Amino acid sequence: MAIIIKPNDIERIIAANAPEELNAMNYFSNRPLKNSTHIAVAELEAEYGNVPVIKRGALGVRPESGISVKVIEPMPIEIDDTFTAVEIDDYERATDTGKQQMIDDKISNHLRVVRSTTRALCAQAHRGNIDYMMQAGTAMSRYLVDYGDIKGIPLPDTLNNLTIARVVVILQQQTLAIRDQGIGGAIEFIASLEVFQAIVKAGENQKSYTIVPGPGKVSVAGFEILVDNDSWIDIDSNGVKTTKYMVEPLEIMARAVNAGQKLPYLRLDDVVMPYAVPFYAFTKARTDQRGEDLYVKSKPFPLINRKGIVFAKFAS
Repeated sequence: MAIIIKPNDIERIIAANAPEELNAMNYFSNRPLKNSTHIAVAELEAEYGNVPVIKRGALGVRPESGISVKVIEPMPIEIDDTFTAVEIDDYERATDTGKQQMIDDKISNHLRVVRSTTRALCAQAHRGNIDYMMQAGTAMSRYLVDYGDIKGIPLPDTLNNLTIARVVVILQQQTLAIRDQGIGGAIEFIASLEVFQAIVKAGENQKSYTIVPGPGKVSVAGFEILVDNDSWIDIDSNGVKTTKYMVEPLEIMARAVNAGQKLPYLRLDDVVMPYAVPFYAFTKARTDQRGEDLYVKSKPFPLINRKGIVFAKFAS
């Protein structure tokens, strides 16, 4: 008996997952489906004024002046797995509920991997570039995307001497920097853990400014500051793993809530499902009769307006 993954299986599994709580993906509330494997440069220039340049591997280079680039081609997230012959035997003997549970467990695990990868891409995009390990055939390479420079403000302050009055000045400075780049609307702030803790501590013994704490955030004189909750594991060419964060130590990031950022899902590289969907999975019988291969695909590509993000970094 073949294991068939139906569209309503995927819909049910996605619906059963908890809502997104991490800051990086929450920034991209606009998630259109784009039935193309490419994004037109002209479209991006019209919307953002800057074009992300994709480089495949270490030899990729930013196009020289005068070279015309018409489209960019984002890379997919693809996972290859297997339902073993033993699992298929268990599936055949299971009740309808048991069959559903086996599919749900398998696909849910891969959905978590796809979402974790998408979060990492979204987190990196905030910093103006993506640098993510990817597999190219049998070798490992880097998926590199350059969105352009993100404005940074070096601060002379140290966290040990931080006051709420100074925090308000810094937040206003970041706000004006975004306004000066032509971006209006609401702005939210995300602080690294030690900066967030220093702000909370500075607010404990002062009465000049209103401080309103909340789960994972604090409001300072009307400015909402979130604590950074995004991290991912980077793997270099030697297999060394490093934990990285969207907001690095000693930093606080300001981002315009409505800067035009979006997370399109592009058309999959698939002859059966040649459409844009956030998540797709299917099975295929193995020629060695040892089970069924399971394939999972997604092609997200975060797009940012680099003018809507400003980082500030404390001296120590």
